[in-house]
Amino acid sequence: MAMEKHFIQEGVIRSEIENYLKEEVSRAGYSGINIQKTPLATRIILYVENPPLVIGKKGRRIKGLTEHLKNLYNVENPVVDVQKIEKPTLDPNIIARRIALALERGMHRRRVAYKALRAVMESRARGVEIVLSGKIVGKGGRSRVEKYSEGYMKKAGDSLKLVQMGSTQAYLKAGVIGVTVKIVLPETKFPDQISVIEASKPQEPEPEDVKPEKKSKKKTAKKTKKKSETKKKAEAEEKDESASEKPLQET
Repeated sequence: MAMEKHFIQEGVIRSEIENYLKEEVSRAGYSGINIQKTPLATRIILYVENPPLVIGKKGRRIKGLTEHLKNLYNVENPVVDVQKIEKPTLDPNIIARRIALALERGMHRRRVAYKALRAVMESRARGVEIVLSGKIVGKGGRSRVEKYSEGYMKKAGDSLKLVQMGSTQAYLKAGVIGVTVKIVLPETKFPDQISVIEASKPQEPEPEDVKPEKKSKKKTAKKTKKKSETKKKAEAEEKDESASEKPLQET
């Protein structure tokens, strides 16, 4: 039981740290964290869209975050490492946060959802699904669920582990709206997908051309015959001319 309590406490502390950093670093485009414990320190990798907002001027803000984590959550020697997300349009947490901020500003839900769909699909994602749930219509309206999807998406089974998912909340005057985003990344390969490759046909050996050689021999023989005939004709004409010239000389 002691080991189980230890793991439960670690899970609780992890969730509290994640919620704290999510609120503190929301403007920088929070995506997630990864906690790695070593004998020397506890490394907390923070994935954000805009790292300079987390670091602050001369590293003041990141120092304040490390001190706060050490004092509140009793983290031993915390080291916060900030890393930038290369493709924020393929991160479901960032897309969900963008949708929530747009809804809080008063933009229409369908316009926001379709804009997010286009941005994700332009990044060559295989599929995306956006779910809005809550009092979407306004005051006095019933809570409802709206889904916007495009591309290929898995709904059930073990393949759901390959689907990236993020969620957040948008706080409006009418109530709270839940925003859930699911994205299938371009390099994702599902086990039920089979690609059929056509077998290449074996190349047949070309038959040896025997007949054309005979034709060429015949042609060369004909040419030699014609040449010999022309020579004979020329010699005969020369003899006739010489014979005709001799009687003229005698006269």
